[in-house]
Amino acid sequence: MDNLATTYQYIADILSFETPNSKLEKSISDPTFNWDIIVIEGSKQLVLPAIYCRLKAKQLLHLLPEELINYLEEITNINRFRNLRILNQVHSISQILNQHNIDHVFLKGTALLASGYYNDEGERMIGDIDILVEKSEVYNAFDILKNSGYNKTFGFAYNKKDFRHLDRLISENELAAIELHTELLNKRHWPLMNMPSILKSKKIKNTIPIPNTHDLSQHLILSWQLNDKGHYYNIISLKSIYDLISIETYKDKNHIDTLLNSKYGQSYLVLAKYYFTEFSDITSNNYMTYRGFFHKMKMSFKPLRVVINYIKLITIFITSRLHLIYTNKSYTKHIIKEKFLNKINLFKSF
Repeated sequence: MDNLATTYQYIADILSFETPNSKLEKSISDPTFNWDIIVIEGSKQLVLPAIYCRLKAKQLLHLLPEELINYLEEITNINRFRNLRILNQVHSISQILNQHNIDHVFLKGTALLASGYYNDEGERMIGDIDILVEKSEVYNAFDILKNSGYNKTFGFAYNKKDFRHLDRLISENELAAIELHTELLNKRHWPLMNMPSILKSKKIKNTIPIPNTHDLSQHLILSWQLNDKGHYYNIISLKSIYDLISIETYKDKNHIDTLLNSKYGQSYLVLAKYYFTEFSDITSNNYMTYRGFFHKMKMSFKPLRVVINYIKLITIFITSRLHLIYTNKSYTKHIIKEKFLNKINLFKSF
């Protein structure tokens, strides 16, 4: 039996606000408790700082090896310093866009950070700064930010038709790159989120525009399920569930009912329910029971998990490339050019 499901459960118990301290203390005080696997999987799930902050809040750090405490503390301190710099960056970007009357909202990690949802600014790991901009203003916003110091761009080797965001904007003087969005999901799923409504119903938190709580949590769920293929692979994101717990999505019965009307919401919630006490009151239907059963099977048997994920990876790779060849001339030209350049380089190597 593989212990990955057990490892995820331990991490979920650490992150949860409702798991009894006595239960967690009993688990992690066992001399055989494997902290190495917790660190490995916590790092993969991008929740190491959150693990440290929750253990500190639960007053259980004394049960960890001293070397591990120092390691987690250092990572959290570095992440906190980085987040505070990113938060200053967010204020600066918003000020620039406001000066030019560009309607915008910050998304995901930066929205959560700007809203003060976390007890410690070091809890949440953040990559890029994602910003939703009204579609007719996005290229104007792109040029404005480019002229404001974000003068380096990073895009794709071919034209991405109807992609959800423009090329990344990068400044040599700032930590995080910017992605300006006109959509939040891949094209086939655009109808699931209404961009004008998100902009219209935004909230201002600490002078920063962010989506309302419903839209924020909806984006966190669908981004993982669809953009990151969580639904396709039937896998969990402990980071995104911790985000939802931090904004108390599980207490919003109306929102939970809305999520239960969608297969993507159902498949997300059944895994949240499996690991986190906060979602334990959700009633599973037949589809959710089916999804949960196969998730448990995959998590319990590593050979099965590897084979299934490999087959799914190959399948989606082939089908997506065939679709690009059929629908995107730029991609086809890119492939031909790459093959041509490879042959030239091979010839030069002789």
